[in-house]
Amino acid sequence: MDIWEVIILSIIQGLTEFLPISSSAHLILVSELIRGKEEIIFDVAVHLGSLLAVIVYFRKDLLSMILNLSLHDLQSHKNRELINLLIALFPILICGFFLRNFVEGYLRTVQVITYATIFFAFILYFATRIPSKIKDLNTITHKQAFIIGLAQCLALIPGSSRSGVTISAALFLGIDKDTAAKFSFLLAIPTIGAIAFSELINLNSFQFSQLSFELGLGCFISFIVAYLTIDLFLKLIKRFSLTPFVIYRILLSLFLLAVAYL
Repeated sequence: MDIWEVIILSIIQGLTEFLPISSSAHLILVSELIRGKEEIIFDVAVHLGSLLAVIVYFRKDLLSMILNLSLHDLQSHKNRELINLLIALFPILICGFFLRNFVEGYLRTVQVITYATIFFAFILYFATRIPSKIKDLNTITHKQAFIIGLAQCLALIPGSSRSGVTISAALFLGIDKDTAAKFSFLLAIPTIGAIAFSELINLNSFQFSQLSFELGLGCFISFIVAYLTIDLFLKLIKRFSLTPFVIYRILLSLFLLAVAYL
């Protein structure tokens, strides 16, 4: 793999994983342009970089959850955040297990990405019109967490965006955008971890040894860029709306339509 391909794809992964614009869609499209085929082993490496970034960024929240779990009963209100994340994780584990081969075989196309990009752009737009009432993670109910988890299953569709669909679902439930984004990012930890693990068990040591430098570099770049992206995104949405991401998705879909049909 060319070093510039590694750098470009790693930056794209780090930038897009936590923005509501679909990292998988961008990786697939850019891979088609510069290499012709996205390599699964490299996809795992850059996702691991993103996973490490969100773990490090929210390390205090995660440590707090672990301490609360050790000091309080599982049913305690102090463990609500952790329980909600586990509840929200459950649907994607089931859907991913049964639909993975179908998605890989039939949905990773430019046409699907194009229509998903524009469709979920409007979903995000309408979600931002909903008045927010919930402004704290601890006030999210188990039912609301499950609904967000169900919405996350739509992220299996390339072009939808995992963060985009979970943030949109949370906004529709009356959760403010800051809290919605934080819950989405925390939910990314077990979700990305589960996806990466499922891919890793299907790979062999020879593949790792052949691309060890490229994989390490990709993971590192993705980590740095993803960490900075998380920090910037959470600061920006405190001051601005999510409309720029809606506009970007619409423009991207128009570009993809032109590429596909002209």
